[in-house]
Amino acid sequence: MIRFIGKTNIDFQSKRHFWMTLSGIVILAGLVSLVLRGGPNYSIDFTGGLAVLLRSHAPQGAAPLDEEMMRRSLDKIGISGSEVKTSRSAEGEDLLIRMKEETRFKPPEALIRARLDETHSGEWQVVPDNQLNQTGLERLKGRSYVAVSTELSEAVLSGLLRTVEIDNPEAIRYATETGDQVWILSGDGRDPISRLLKVLREDYPGYTFDVRSIELVGPRIGAELRGKAMLALLVSWGLIILYLWWRFDLVFGIAAIIALVHDILITIGVLGFLNYEISMTVVGALLTLIGFSVNDTIVTFDRIRENLRRFKDHPVKEVVNNSINQTLARTIITSGTVLLVVIVLFYNGGEVLHGFALAMLIGLLVGTYSSIYIAAPILIDYTERTGKPLAKRIKAKS
Repeated sequence: MIRFIGKTNIDFQSKRHFWMTLSGIVILAGLVSLVLRGGPNYSIDFTGGLAVLLRSHAPQGAAPLDEEMMRRSLDKIGISGSEVKTSRSAEGEDLLIRMKEETRFKPPEALIRARLDETHSGEWQVVPDNQLNQTGLERLKGRSYVAVSTELSEAVLSGLLRTVEIDNPEAIRYATETGDQVWILSGDGRDPISRLLKVLREDYPGYTFDVRSIELVGPRIGAELRGKAMLALLVSWGLIILYLWWRFDLVFGIAAIIALVHDILITIGVLGFLNYEISMTVVGALLTLIGFSVNDTIVTFDRIRENLRRFKDHPVKEVVNNSINQTLARTIITSGTVLLVVIVLFYNGGEVLHGFALAMLIGLLVGTYSSIYIAAPILIDYTERTGKPLAKRIKAKS
């Protein structure tokens, strides 16, 4: 068998209390940072928001609208915390934009109709678009409007529009296909979707944009997702304790869970300090890290168990040090190869995968460290403080 790393004899555990104290300081700093920021920066998966499916049609010879072009327009109007993904289906390719809902979403025509109901209920009636004379509607392309049949004067309608929270309000005299006179009440919305469509038409003239769907993710759904994400973490920790209790001993299970909690807290703390959003993809990364970290811990524990059986009279600290040195090459190679992939994902995976890749990057480093300086030292301190030898407990269970 080829050995990339030679035999080592590093005294890891002589400085274990220093490293455990340092971990505590880092965790405390991360928690303080989260408190000062008002908690984690949750994405719309958890806080609620808008999910807009938008299809664009590029003019002849122009490049299709892509994610980066969309992000530039979103940044231009100051919509922060948005996510842009490409959504492909049999009907074509769309862009899925997920944005936080700054205010309750209502398109301009809904606001106009609500104000008409409030001030002139029963004095107007909506005219469907298919009844309007199609000639001349081009001037309203891209604007939100509602056509109404009413006896109200132009002055009354114009005054009413000025009280609606829209920009560029306009009351236009128009006609139906049958020649009946109606009013078209229009304006530019101040909601995120209207502002986005407006800036897209300014940035990319000649393109046409169709809003295919708008979905609302309410804060109640977000709270449910937060609860389910936490439940997934707790259930995984519980099952890990049960497995390690059965496979090794209860103290091994507790040590592994403490190390996992350590990994999660540091990862979330660093993400919070860097103001990265906690999204469902980040939760997926945390669950992945739990599996990866506990696997590395179990490999180390398995070697400790074997050496405790072979060297019953040796001090636990010496056995733990030797076990870590014996598995060090495997740990470096396994973590190193995964780390290379995660680094590539971080730099080349695009905006969508940044949070996932960063969480994996932090978690891999911290998870490898915790197997050596958090989980293993707990076994040593348990033996030294209780005076109960691990070797006998393991032998009794085997």
